[in-house]
Amino acid sequence: MADPVTLRVGTYNLRDGGLDGVSAFRDDARFKNQLAMLATLRLDLLGLQEAKWGPDGPARLEQAARWLGMTWKCLVRSNFHGCDIAVLVRESAGLSVTRERHLTGPPFAHAHADVELEIAGRPRPVRFMVGHAAPSSPTLRLIEAELAWWFYSSLDVIYAADFNAAALNEDPNLQDVDPLHVARKLDTRPAEELQASGFIDTGAQLGDRTPTVGHTRVDRLAYRCDRIYTTLSRDAIVGHRVVQEDKPLSDHRPVWAEFVLPATERRAPPGRGGI
Repeated sequence: MADPVTLRVGTYNLRDGGLDGVSAFRDDARFKNQLAMLATLRLDLLGLQEAKWGPDGPARLEQAARWLGMTWKCLVRSNFHGCDIAVLVRESAGLSVTRERHLTGPPFAHAHADVELEIAGRPRPVRFMVGHAAPSSPTLRLIEAELAWWFYSSLDVIYAADFNAAALNEDPNLQDVDPLHVARKLDTRPAEELQASGFIDTGAQLGDRTPTVGHTRVDRLAYRCDRIYTTLSRDAIVGHRVVQEDKPLSDHRPVWAEFVLPATERRAPPGRGGI
């Protein structure tokens, strides 16, 4: 029987592609520092939100892959504001990409990346999904979560995203924060939908509830915006960390989770049936 495969999975919102300045004079020093930081995490799968590289997207993606030692990559175009999603995979003898089938257009505010992985010794593929939920509409975020259940809850999935809303069981400091902003960002219906559908919040599973936003913004609403879910068994989740840099390179903190996948996998209890 094949040996277990360990996967370290990351998600990171770059903020404006890691670029500063305007027009043709955009400075990529922050992007290079982000890549150097990500390289230390030794990721096998990585999803990047706000890959706002415009016409330079393919070149920037190639630069990221080269710095991170990733052998497979794709760029999924966003519906709004150039907030594209980049997906990178470190292929190996035990891990290969077999297919990609992304969801773009309504109701997804940006896009939803979907990459199929073949893992040695496993009869079923694992889907790596990367999302960027609607930034200001709780209604759209709920619809996006409902579609995740409809399309993916019966599959073996690792789902990394900037969910733009709080996780379950958070109690952030609301002092001096705009009430409307609070109401929109602390709407937990999408998180409730994912949990009811059989998606496991890896951070909550391992007791890591470190906020991923609120460390640079004026309003200081700190919550777990960036999360990694899975429909694999709870036993497969062996690590989780929110990277807390001394000098943050984005208004989001990077998050990684680690999984050990045996050759045969006992899946989490199924979600709800029907439409």
